[in-house]
Amino acid sequence: MMNITDTVLMVPPKHFSFNIETATSNAFQNQLTLDASTINEQAHAEFNHVVDTLRGNGITVLLLESPSVYTPDAVFPNNWFSTHTLGSERCLFVYPMLCENRNNEVQLESLKTLLADKLDAHYNVVDLRIDDDSVLEGTGALVFDHQNKVAFMSISERADVGLARKMAEKLGYELITFTSRDKQGKAIYHTNVVMSIGEKLAFICLEAISSIEEKEHVEAKLLQMGKTIVNLTIEQVYGLAGNVLELQNKQEEHFLLLSTTADNNLTSMQKKTIDQFCKRLPCDISTIETIGGGSVRCMLAEIFY
Repeated sequence: MMNITDTVLMVPPKHFSFNIETATSNAFQNQLTLDASTINEQAHAEFNHVVDTLRGNGITVLLLESPSVYTPDAVFPNNWFSTHTLGSERCLFVYPMLCENRNNEVQLESLKTLLADKLDAHYNVVDLRIDDDSVLEGTGALVFDHQNKVAFMSISERADVGLARKMAEKLGYELITFTSRDKQGKAIYHTNVVMSIGEKLAFICLEAISSIEEKEHVEAKLLQMGKTIVNLTIEQVYGLAGNVLELQNKQEEHFLLLSTTADNNLTSMQKKTIDQFCKRLPCDISTIETIGGGSVRCMLAEIFY
């Protein structure tokens, strides 16, 4: 299975607003003193800018309409599903999320129909929601390296170890767990805030991993996998510099999708390292990332087919 895809799925921010249900575990959410219509207008403009940027660089973007019910975080579809190719088999994993209004984002039949219509791709569904009451929020909780068959996970109330082990076992992946903490010492809610793995690059905030043993294990594994590490500070994590995603187009040109905020928080040396491997595509999504507490990576669900 390839590590980098040329196709992503996105969901327009139809009901986008500050999500009270998720705020207790997401330290990166912030309320803005703007009226609902202004927030909605700005979020749609930012969303369209990301779509145009991706398509303008030859990356395929599939659009799945937002559910009709109130789903303030539907713009972050990477949390409720992931796609995988295991030999000749296509698998679609569906994940249980912590909050009710996030579980309402799941549109399994609409997703299957879209993938069949647009890509002629049919998937075997593995629904992890029926396993137990555990929570595992997709590629927010799990950061995959598909080439090396490794899944990294920062443990939190949105990332259950037992369910992650079941998922990794189904894929035949090695699971590496650790705990990363924010400035207040609380477990960071999603792994993809502190970590991202591309073809040759790996972004990681080693500073956020409090256990020396876990820190050394994660770093050693990334180096063993042949990755060039971009080591982020906790301040850069708060600048969402870890919530990035490497993609490629049909010509196999590689790009790093990131927000303008994230790009501004990278040092010139870090940018120089990144630019050796892929072209940076910064997008201004300040409304979405400030209110939603997630950045560009969270907006993109990778499609492997």
